[in-house]
Amino acid sequence: MTNQNSTSNKFGIEDDLEEELRKNLLKLLHEQIDKLPDRVRDRIREFIVSTKGKMLRPILVVASADFLGANDQQIKQAMISAVSVELLHNFTLIHDDLLDGAPLRRGKKSYHIRHGMELAIHDGDILHSYALSFVKDHEALRLIIDISNDVGKGNGIELEDRLDHNYSFTLDHVITILKLKTAIVFYGCVALAGIAAQKQEITEALEEIITNAGIAFQIQDDILDIIGDQETFGKQSYWDIQESKRNLFLLFALQDEHADRLKKIYNKPVGEKSKEDIKFVLTAFKKHIDKVLEVRDKYLESCLEGLDQKIELAESNPEQQYLVKLYEFLKDLIIYICTRDK
Repeated sequence: MTNQNSTSNKFGIEDDLEEELRKNLLKLLHEQIDKLPDRVRDRIREFIVSTKGKMLRPILVVASADFLGANDQQIKQAMISAVSVELLHNFTLIHDDLLDGAPLRRGKKSYHIRHGMELAIHDGDILHSYALSFVKDHEALRLIIDISNDVGKGNGIELEDRLDHNYSFTLDHVITILKLKTAIVFYGCVALAGIAAQKQEITEALEEIITNAGIAFQIQDDILDIIGDQETFGKQSYWDIQESKRNLFLLFALQDEHADRLKKIYNKPVGEKSKEDIKFVLTAFKKHIDKVLEVRDKYLESCLEGLDQKIELAESNPEQQYLVKLYEFLKDLIIYICTRDK
């Protein structure tokens, strides 16, 4: 397993610098929400405030732009892109929870539970189009649209797997879903920073590294659904099982002698698996935790090794020494998000 102390781990999600950036992003986020239609605005604001996350994606955009040497005007552009990404992220949370029938989001009622299916669809659609409407930089807008399209593709594959009762999926199939739904978003945040700071050549060279980090992040999310504490994690425990999600746990467990019973349980509608079903699946899944961790660590270690190489090269080149702080920030952040317990 990856040594979590392999870096100084200076990145703290509550550090003063990150907290100040978060406050500025939240201010701009609420300024943009204010421009939504009145009743939609109130529902969206209440959802975002009550299910407040750590703003990791927008922080990644703006902090990376800053470490790339962005000037004040470029930071403003990065802020706009960051808020667009955060609103799109919340759109996906609303629609994902609706499709999955998930009752909780970060420990609070999901949007469709609060307001009903019709308003969840309506408000989510408005949020999606609005999040794209205020991004004026053409290159940034094009990238954000591409990210949104890829996330939609990933969600579609995941939904079709469930509806088609697909049990012949492969490891590559699982990784493709993780890339589309999560990893591309994380790299996109860094790429948006490169666009804002006009340093695309720097961020383009990080694509594989950050994509691998996003894959490891999502695998950790799947691990927490199986072994995480609901109160700490902020999600309905074992909901990945209830929604019959195709992930590494299911992939490995289907190789066992009880595969037929697993398939029978996973063929049940979302939310209708019994306590006995969940207990059986958990027992089957926990046998394979080491295999899942091995895959997570493969991607995490590849990412960290790539960043260590970037740091070494930047330290030896006077013209690139300013990039050391960017790479160290990314390394600390990635270790945090890929080994977190919530």
